[in-house]
Amino acid sequence: MTDLSTSRERQIVRPGAVLRGEELGAGPTVLLLHAGGERRRVWAPITEVLVDAGFRCVAFDQRGHGDSGGSPRALGPCADDVAAMIRADPGCVVVGASLGGLAAIAALGDPDVRASVTGLVLVDVVPDPDPHRTRRFLAASGAPEASADLVEDVLAQSPRLRQATADLRMPVLLVRGGSRSPITDDDVDRLLRLVPHATVTRIRSAGHLVARDQPAALAEAIITAITRWAALRLLRDLGAAQIDHPGGNLLDHLQRVHDLVAGWGGDRRACLAALCHAAYGTDGFPHALLPLDQRDRLRTAIGDTAESLVHLYGACDRGRTYAHLGATPLPLTDRFTGETVALAAPDLTDFAPPDHRQRTRRRPQQ
Repeated sequence: MTDLSTSRERQIVRPGAVLRGEELGAGPTVLLLHAGGERRRVWAPITEVLVDAGFRCVAFDQRGHGDSGGSPRALGPCADDVAAMIRADPGCVVVGASLGGLAAIAALGDPDVRASVTGLVLVDVVPDPDPHRTRRFLAASGAPEASADLVEDVLAQSPRLRQATADLRMPVLLVRGGSRSPITDDDVDRLLRLVPHATVTRIRSAGHLVARDQPAALAEAIITAITRWAALRLLRDLGAAQIDHPGGNLLDHLQRVHDLVAGWGGDRRACLAALCHAAYGTDGFPHALLPLDQRDRLRTAIGDTAESLVHLYGACDRGRTYAHLGATPLPLTDRFTGETVALAAPDLTDFAPPDHRQRTRRRPQQ
């Protein structure tokens, strides 16, 4: 497990405030922006999971919070702070909860800042919250009076925030809370009209402060999204969208297979492997995107365990293996080496879920 005591202190000097934070881990950078009234330590359990998964995490106390100075009475200075954080860590994925998400959206209105971010995760926040509902929710939740000026300024900024959101071309994920969240289905629909390529996931056991209520579930949602985005970037770079495949192109097919496995309840490993299952070609589709001596590129994108499943699927000699579907363990013949291995759970379940095994026995896959 991650030793959080090994974190490294960070400091950014801003007009009217010194922002204090910390970083931990090595790998692709995730910038974590907390909600109003919280502080960076709310991310500690999430950081632990992300670092163990191979990410570098950076979190600051926003101005007027925790160890950072200043007063957050308007969105502009908060957005400028976030822009400074992004410039210090170009190429990061930004995760913003509530105020952190709004400040991130405002910062991303600058094209130069936008070009330095590879993805955005919004945690229970949309760019244009309903003013009356927002005020009622904050009053009921006991938000401090000092935040009233900031709240009114944020609500007045909705047109600007909507435009900044509509300009986003990077991957975007909205993580919603459950019934205690102020985010409604109408809010989500408006967001998706602004950013049609965005995806949405819901953590029903969480309220508005998802990081505090359900840190493990939020960490899993973040890792799943970031890893999928990295896989899609690699597939596009390898030309998957330019390879013909029944129903369109290979990239479209890979995304459909990912969605199918996700619909079956596949875990993150299985879904990532489904998305990349043709990276090394298959017995039925010989167009390899990657030669076997470049497996490290896929490992870097989706992790060792998912890549091993992709390799297993690509190596499968279907003529010699599929005749045994239904057997446990499954004798899988490797078409690259000619060797046969005994495949048992959990690899067997991820390689061929039980219902898929039964269908494939009746109608061999092409």
